[in-house]
Amino acid sequence: MKKLANFLVQKRIALFTLSIILAIVFACMIPFVTVNTDQTKYLAADSDMRKGLDIINTEFPAADLKDSFQIMFQNLTESEKTKILNELNKFDGVSSIDYDLKSSDYNTKTYTMYLVHTDYTNNPDKVSDIIDKMEKYFSDDYTVYSYYSGGYMDVLDILLPLAVSIMLVLLFIMCRAYIEPAFLLISIGVAVLINMGSNIIFESVSDITFGIAAVMQLTLSIDYSIMLLHRYQQEYELLGKKHRKEAMTRAIVNSISSIFSSSLTTVVGLMVLLLMSFTIGRDIGLVLAKGVALSFVTVFTVMPTLVIKFSDLLYKTSKNHLKQKKLLKNGGIENV
Repeated sequence: MKKLANFLVQKRIALFTLSIILAIVFACMIPFVTVNTDQTKYLAADSDMRKGLDIINTEFPAADLKDSFQIMFQNLTESEKTKILNELNKFDGVSSIDYDLKSSDYNTKTYTMYLVHTDYTNNPDKVSDIIDKMEKYFSDDYTVYSYYSGGYMDVLDILLPLAVSIMLVLLFIMCRAYIEPAFLLISIGVAVLINMGSNIIFESVSDITFGIAAVMQLTLSIDYSIMLLHRYQQEYELLGKKHRKEAMTRAIVNSISSIFSSSLTTVVGLMVLLLMSFTIGRDIGLVLAKGVALSFVTVFTVMPTLVIKFSDLLYKTSKNHLKQKKLLKNGGIENV
């Protein structure tokens, strides 16, 4: 372990440069990653929803689902088709229904499809509530299928910046020095860029995975940087300013096994998602497991250079140092 630590410290500039180059290269690849917005792709082949969607797509391929949902019935008589149309129109929230008794766009020998428009096109929860009520109302007497394509709201534009903001606030509160969050975010940020760009190796990733991967990777692995940095600070206090490299070497030796164990546990836990029948678990698991592994690597290729180079800044922005400085400025009224 000592040899590995010596290598990481002695070759830190080369490793840091290589990491930054890779981050830039893979960042340029991010726009070329194929993002899949069709969540039904991940449904298990034997699930009822998958079977219903397959029937809908086969029987009514031209149906327009924008701002609407489909509800389909099996083996209806003509009188039942008209009766159901009238009953569907009575549900609260239904603005209109597209249906033509004589059109093959809505009728086949076996299936009848109604395209329902609602007053809640920007409120998926209420639309889903209407669908649930319809299915419950008709399911005792008929075979019912439904499909709504607008169930996934793009709330990530709000949640992700909020999550990052909360994390930054917590880091500033919990870290020992005000410059620490910058070190932590740079070391993990490099891994995030490499991970996001390297998703190009997959046929596609879901929009959910693509949206949450960066923040999830940051959340799952930022403690690796914290562990190494705080261990360095302990060694630095023991050895002094002139022994930065030795302090970092010792910090790596004393923390790498703990960081490796933590990352391995996280990777294994994420790989369990591959067993989900809803195969978006495989999508999320592979992307995040790859990201955590990359974070483990970049902690030891990026952090040593930053910390050794800016140790003075780390000390000058430490909360204890600033507190002492403030007390001395005020005449040393309090004991430090």
